Amino acid sequence: MEVKKESLIVFSDISILDVKALLKINSSPFIVMKNHLEILGILDESFFLKRLDSGGQNQEITAYLNSSFVVVDDLDKLSEEDMSIYDFVIQHGDNQYSCHPISEVREMLLKKKMKSLISLNESLQKELEVTRKKVKELTQILHSSYDEIFVTDANGDTLFVSEACKKLTGLPPEAFINKNINELVEKGLIVNSVTLKTMKTKAIHSAEQTYPHGLTVFSTAKPIFDEAGNLYRIVSNSRDITELVEMKNQLNRVNLRNQRAQHENSRTVSFNNFITNSDKMVKVFELAEKVAPMDSSIFIHGETGVGKGVLARVIHDLSSRKDKNFIQVNCGAIPSALIESELFGYESGAFTGANKHGKKGLVESADGGTLFLDEIGEMPLDIQVKILHLVQDRTFMKVGGTKEKKVNIRIISATNKDLKQMIKNNQFREDLYYRLHVVPMEIPQLRERKEDILLLTDYFLKKFNEKYGQSITIDDHSKLILQLQDYPGNVRELENVIEQIVVTARKPIVTIEDLPSDLTYKDTALVNLTGIIPLKKALEETEKQLLSQALSTYKSTRKMAKALGVSQTTIMRKLGKYQFSYHDD
Repeated sequence: MEVKKESLIVFSDISILDVKALLKINSSPFIVMKNHLEILGILDESFFLKRLDSGGQNQEITAYLNSSFVVVDDLDKLSEEDMSIYDFVIQHGDNQYSCHPISEVREMLLKKKMKSLISLNESLQKELEVTRKKVKELTQILHSSYDEIFVTDANGDTLFVSEACKKLTGLPPEAFINKNINELVEKGLIVNSVTLKTMKTKAIHSAEQTYPHGLTVFSTAKPIFDEAGNLYRIVSNSRDITELVEMKNQLNRVNLRNQRAQHENSRTVSFNNFITNSDKMVKVFELAEKVAPMDSSIFIHGETGVGKGVLARVIHDLSSRKDKNFIQVNCGAIPSALIESELFGYESGAFTGANKHGKKGLVESADGGTLFLDEIGEMPLDIQVKILHLVQDRTFMKVGGTKEKKVNIRIISATNKDLKQMIKNNQFREDLYYRLHVVPMEIPQLRERKEDILLLTDYFLKKFNEKYGQSITIDDHSKLILQLQDYPGNVRELENVIEQIVVTARKPIVTIEDLPSDLTYKDTALVNLTGIIPLKKALEETEKQLLSQALSTYKSTRKMAKALGVSQTTIMRKLGKYQFSYHDD
């Protein structure tokens, strides 16, 4: 800051009388110089008069000068210390001098600072208004997004949630703002949180999340770091993919119908390891297809070996959980002393011999996916109470734990036992039975669907030929014998028989003589050949003897048709062809 008013300069040889005369016509202060290069002091009227009264008029002019001054080229360069110790400020520039009392300079500087602050405040107000408009515009943009945008700080405290959360969760943003992500997860408001995963790993995470009211979203969380490389914010984006999931399910159904169409002539339906020619099994599969997208508990009934585990896996693969874990628990294969810790896991130090880091249980491993409780009838009564709690609330507690954990699972159960009789015998909890028995499914025994035997025979034959590097085939007579068996072990027993045949076969084509010795009808010769005869005649003889065997065993055409895997009309026509007499009951 510069002041253009030039001060009067006098030289040190001026007399006292001249000073007095000068003060009458000019206001002080004056600058007194010895020459043009040396300033001696400031001639201030009040200071001059005081010295004159006390010292008389006979002293040098320097005795009447105020020497408390500082010389600067710019008043802005004055420090607070300068203004506290000097009485005057001399501003020198362009061969001009101006002198100001320090109080006057302080007032000028204060006014300038005030003016600057007012200008700065006005500028900040304008910038603040611009920023407010930008923030408002950005907030409107974020709220107008079809996707939900969820922002937390590095500690997981929620800072912002877009209004799309109303559509996805049914709750307003206020339900999440200022809440910590851990609290929201514990309350079940957020399932399978990608924000929590990103907070722990500082990496990008994505996952599908299914809300209780049925919407499925795909969420991605991304970490944001400050200049020092520390985690600063976590921004997640959640998109409603319910329609996409439904489209995928529709596509699966279309593919399934296409598979059915491809096998229309043989009425074969297949999906993964599930394969059937039976109308009964097709109905079971259609029910599985219908209930798979829902999260209802499913209970599968059936004898040992009918394929309960295969059906449970099919249901999982047809559901929205197909990309998550499918955890199968054989309740009868785990010792009763270990089943609780195997199912629910345990905390460190829960019992002697426990892993010092604790252990995750099978229930927790199934989080997000499907938990299949096979042979649920073998579950001990004391554990059934904990399973009931899991089914009702989807929560459990580890062995040795003090805090319940929540899981998002779909529960499928299965048994070969009569649970209603077990309930009467106080061996199974009735409340657990009805909690699990929401959607019952019954898989028929293999002996009730003879038409599947040949289909499964060919399937297993191909499977074990590939496994053992063989090219074994089974002749038609042997297949008929295989079809007549009752198979108390069901599909699993048939699978074992075919594996045994492939492993023990001594020639490429297996005949009746090569079948396992424990199969019935082994010693019954269907055709006694003494030489080469036309194949058609040999097949007719085989068919005739097979009908005779079936008629003597089953008595009625309906039971014969069921056993041989053909229609009752076909049996009646064949019996007429070979002139068999029969009486239906």
